[in-house]
Amino acid sequence: MKRVLVIIPFDGVYPPMNGGMLRCISLLNQLSKYFLVTIITHQKKELFAQAFDEYPFLKNCTVISTGSFSLRKDIFSVLPLRYQKALRYRYWNRSLFNSSEDHFLMIYPVLKDFLNKNKVDYAIMEALFIVGSTAKVVRRYQPKAQIIYNAYNVDSQLAQTAFENGKISEKGLRLIQKEESSLADSVNKIFACSDIDLAELRRLNDNKIDGFVIPNGVKINAAFLEKKQHSQKNNKILFCGSMDYFPNQEGLTWFCKEVFPLIINENPDIQLMVVGKGDPGEELLVLLKHPSIIFYGMVDRVDDYYRKAAVAVVPLLSGSGTRLKLLEAMGSNTATVSTTAGAEGIHYTNKKNILIADDKVSFARAVVELINDERLANSIAEAAFHFVKENYDWNIIGQKLETCLNSI
Repeated sequence: MKRVLVIIPFDGVYPPMNGGMLRCISLLNQLSKYFLVTIITHQKKELFAQAFDEYPFLKNCTVISTGSFSLRKDIFSVLPLRYQKALRYRYWNRSLFNSSEDHFLMIYPVLKDFLNKNKVDYAIMEALFIVGSTAKVVRRYQPKAQIIYNAYNVDSQLAQTAFENGKISEKGLRLIQKEESSLADSVNKIFACSDIDLAELRRLNDNKIDGFVIPNGVKINAAFLEKKQHSQKNNKILFCGSMDYFPNQEGLTWFCKEVFPLIINENPDIQLMVVGKGDPGEELLVLLKHPSIIFYGMVDRVDDYYRKAAVAVVPLLSGSGTRLKLLEAMGSNTATVSTTAGAEGIHYTNKKNILIADDKVSFARAVVELINDERLANSIAEAAFHFVKENYDWNIIGQKLETCLNSI
């Protein structure tokens, strides 16, 4: 079997608390069916092992935690810590100019030790900010390895929106733009979530790089296809997504401020359930105190909330990638209303398996229509479930992933 090394510079891989980590661990589970997989991650092995019941093929992986690796003393050890980091980074990275980066400092000794002892066919990078530095190390010790960047989004697009809204500095924006437009210098291929993302990443790199569309997916639960056990008059709608992710904050703020009042005006009994971890920010938090909105925050499992909901909403105005929250809603047998931006990259059929609306009046009308017409809601929901099952089941995506890797 071919050997795959996956570098994940995060300590919260499991349980996955956002769409990026859900994509990461789901693809890891699929990779482990077909390849010999080694993972280098900041997460402790015993915490990662808790994923085995939910993602059984991960038992086949070898997990190396950066925290379990003891750094040997070197010529820099006698210096104050800040100078140790700065000089060690420049020496390990073979660069006099780049600023010291803690993730690379944690990963490098583990990565070097592993590459010295093991052959690697593929090295997959799970974050843009480590690609340039870690790819150089892989090239140094395993020049024949194929290096792949798994792009959750087009980060420069998210950064541009964040910059325009005062969330990051211009320097931070330029750094992300530089890293993303230099991918062709570091990696052989890109895994993108959609055709749109892949085309944009190719354009940013002057078409010097190509890749594959490995879409986001969903874990199919056939129990969702059974008729939901709720009263005939169900007036609950659901928004699910990380509250500390700017596109979610932006979209939910628009929905609560512009759309929800129109919905309540049509049907005062409708309630909005909001589920998601993180701080929504001061403006959104005030909006979520509306008497017809229930803000649950972080929950252990979202399944129960989809079972309670007659309609799910994905009112995003910006972002990138394909929305796991949309696939999750469609795969849970819930009628869904989304903006075009919220459904980007997914080959839906409007008015068959989803309703698409891009202005506040149309969006409110679509939600109220589904609430009032149970037959229509059930038809949209069932068509959505079968659409996701046939196209976005993680097992189907795993087969495509195997084919794409073996074709490189």
